[in-house]
Amino acid sequence: MRPAYFTICARNYLAYALTLRNSVLQFSPQADFIIFLADAPLQEPVPDTHIIPIDALSLPNLKEMTFRFSLMELATAIKPTCFKHLLNEMGYEQAVYLDPDIQLFAPLSRVHSAFADGASFVVTPHILAPLTDDKTPTDIDILRSGTFNLGFAAARKCDETLTFLDWWEDRLYHHGYNDLERGLFVDQKFAEFAPSFLPKLRILHDPGYNVAYWNLSHRPLSQTTEGWQAGGAPLVFFHFSGVVPGDPGVFSKHQTRFSIQDLGAAAQLVTDYLGQLEHNNQAHWGRVPYAFDRFEDGTLIPPIIRRSPPDTASLALWWHAYDSAYWDAPSPRVDQEEAYKITRLMETIHQSRPDLRASFSLASRSGRRAFHAWFLENGERECRAPRTSLEAALGRPFAGKGLQANGLVRMAAPLARILPAPATRSLKSWLIRNSR
Repeated sequence: MRPAYFTICARNYLAYALTLRNSVLQFSPQADFIIFLADAPLQEPVPDTHIIPIDALSLPNLKEMTFRFSLMELATAIKPTCFKHLLNEMGYEQAVYLDPDIQLFAPLSRVHSAFADGASFVVTPHILAPLTDDKTPTDIDILRSGTFNLGFAAARKCDETLTFLDWWEDRLYHHGYNDLERGLFVDQKFAEFAPSFLPKLRILHDPGYNVAYWNLSHRPLSQTTEGWQAGGAPLVFFHFSGVVPGDPGVFSKHQTRFSIQDLGAAAQLVTDYLGQLEHNNQAHWGRVPYAFDRFEDGTLIPPIIRRSPPDTASLALWWHAYDSAYWDAPSPRVDQEEAYKITRLMETIHQSRPDLRASFSLASRSGRRAFHAWFLENGERECRAPRTSLEAALGRPFAGKGLQANGLVRMAAPLARILPAPATRSLKSWLIRNSR
C-alpha cells in the first residue's frame, strides 16, 4: 500500500502546501499526498492535487469547532481526525503528517524503517541539546509549548496507534487551545504523553529531521557536493516556520537568535523557498480570507468571544454562533435599561476578563452603566468589537472614524483628573449617547 503524506491548512496557505507537495513527490514518488482544508471549499480547481474539505471528516460538531477555535487551533485540533480518516476510512497502513511550511530534501527513510521495525508512532524533539544563550526561544519557551514538535508526526495503523488517536482527538476537541497560561498549546502539549501511552513510540534523534529556528544553533547548515547537511548529517526536511513571503530579509519572525545575515549558506535556503512560494502563486492564495473568521453578514468575529457558547453549552444552539444579530441582542441574563443595553457580546467580553468583572458588577445598575460606558469607549480598540456591535449597545449609528475620535468624548479626558472614575465614565457614556 502506498504511504500517505498529508498536511492541514487554510486556503491562504495553499502555496506552502503545494511547495511541500512538490518536495514530497520528488523524494517519495510512490506516496500519495493529501491536503486537508481547514476552511471553506475552494471555488477554483488546483490541478493534480488531492484536497479533502473539512466537512468530509467525521466531525459531528464541526460548526461549533470552527467558531470556538482560531485557525491555528482548528487546524491542529483536527489532526488526529485526519490521521484516523487516512488509516480507517481510506485504508492506508502508514500516514505521515507535515506542516505546510516544511520542505523535504531527502526521503524520510528512517520513518519507514521505524515502522518496518514495529514502531507505532514517530515524532521528533524540538531540541537535542540545551539552549544556553539569552535569545528566544529559550528552553523554557520550548517546555511551555511541548517537548515534541508536532509539525511532523507519523503513524502506523495498529491498535496502539488507534487507541492513542481516539484519546488525542477527544482531548483536542475539549482542550485544543493556544492558552499557555493554562498549560495548553494546541496539539503539542498532549503529545507529552506519547512516551507513556505508546510503548512502541519511536523518537527520532537524527539532526537532519525537522531542522528549524528553534534548533538551528545545534544543527548548522552547509551545502556540499552531496547536498545539504545539518549538524553533520544529511538534511532531510527543513521547517520554514516564521518566514515572511516577499521579504527575504527575515529568517523567522518567531525568534531572536538568528538574522538572515547570520545564516551563511543557509540564507540561500530561505531565498529559494520564498521563490518556490512565489512560483506556487502565494500572491494569490495569501490574499484568500479565512472563511470562519466572519459572521454570516461578513462582519469580523471578535476573537474574545470564540470560546463562549451561545447562552448555554448545549450543542444544539451553536447554530446561533455565526449570527451577528444574536450577539448584538440584549443578554437575557442581565437586567436591561433601554439607554444602557448590555448585549450578549458585551456580557461575554465581561465574563472573559477578570479585570472587567472586578471593576463592573453587572448585578448593579451603576456597574452596568459604567461597563456600558467602558465598552463604548474601549470595545473596538481592546476587543475588536465590530462597529455594528457598538451601535447595538449605543442604540443608534454614530459618525466618524471611531468612538476614540469623537471630540465630545475627548472633552471628558481633562475632567478625569479631577472627577472620580465612576463619574468620568458616566460623563463619557452620556456624551457618547447624546452626540451626533
